[in-house]
Amino acid sequence: MPAQPPIPPLLTPYISTLSPQSLTLVTSVLAATSNWLVLRYLYSVLSRSTALGQANDNDVHRDSSRAAKRIVLVSFLRDWVFWKAEGKRLGLDLQRFVDADRLRFVDGLTGLFDGQPQQQNSRSAGIPTRPGAGPGSGRTIPMRGGPAESIPVRTHSTANVMPTSSTNPKQLHISSGSGGMPVLNGLENDILSVIKSIVAKGADNQHNKDEEQDVLLIIDQPDFVLAATPGIDADDMSDWIMGLQQHVHSTIVTTSADFPLVHNANEASHDNGPPTPLERHHAAFVVGLAHRASMVLQLRMLDTGAAKDVSGVMRMSKGGGGFDADDGAVEKEVLYFVQRDGGVKVFGRGEV
Repeated sequence: MPAQPPIPPLLTPYISTLSPQSLTLVTSVLAATSNWLVLRYLYSVLSRSTALGQANDNDVHRDSSRAAKRIVLVSFLRDWVFWKAEGKRLGLDLQRFVDADRLRFVDGLTGLFDGQPQQQNSRSAGIPTRPGAGPGSGRTIPMRGGPAESIPVRTHSTANVMPTSSTNPKQLHISSGSGGMPVLNGLENDILSVIKSIVAKGADNQHNKDEEQDVLLIIDQPDFVLAATPGIDADDMSDWIMGLQQHVHSTIVTTSADFPLVHNANEASHDNGPPTPLERHHAAFVVGLAHRASMVLQLRMLDTGAAKDVSGVMRMSKGGGGFDADDGAVEKEVLYFVQRDGGVKVFGRGEV
């Protein structure tokens, strides 16, 4: 039996071409997680970057207008050890791509709430800090109960001062007792310092110094920050992601969409009672992203329950931003099966 391709053919139009400035939203539930799909995005971009490195200059120039060639992966629920191990199952040596300046990993899990002291790291990275907003985001902080206006808020970068390398990936930290917009501004500074770093490395390695940014930003489960940080809401999180989008080629965001988090916010039944603030903010965050996204990929379990040869259902839908149907990406629903060796089969209903 021939080996399964790393990216199943039915998924290729949705993974291999990400339009510039596009946002892709991937939603998952507890029993149908998204890490296998994120790995396919990693494989698509990193394998392409390797091929481009071996191609001639004309090929590189022709492809650079459409495709990302480097990745910044920010993960709030999975650490570097997990991604390296899962990458090897797919045939990706992620550490090698870090060493080759094709990949940067930002660890938002290991020490996020370990009480590290705040350290202003953005100045050493050459990123200016604006009062009340992360660099380049153009945000203002609205006064609750009044009109929006810019107010002076001291924004500290809270990441460890350590080189972003295969042995020491950038770690994000939130100081004990911190909350509100200063937390998001600090996280934005830290992530942007990594983006600036890999963009600068790419410019050093390219003949054309004026080449547009070609970085794919993947933010894995930022809804964890929304749930765990007091003083921020769905609008704050949406603005935070929009500020990061301005500095990369395209963006992928993964979030949870379990029934209690999304649907209870709109179904205040007598049994469940009114929705909690977390349910309201989470639902507004996910729905808001879907309205801005070019594409929405939804992962869920089978409606009929578990099956030994089906892991779940994936629905590809057009978001509020629309996607380019010329690339073969059309709205559809398929089944998928994640195998023990890490391979994935994707097929239509009724297919073997």
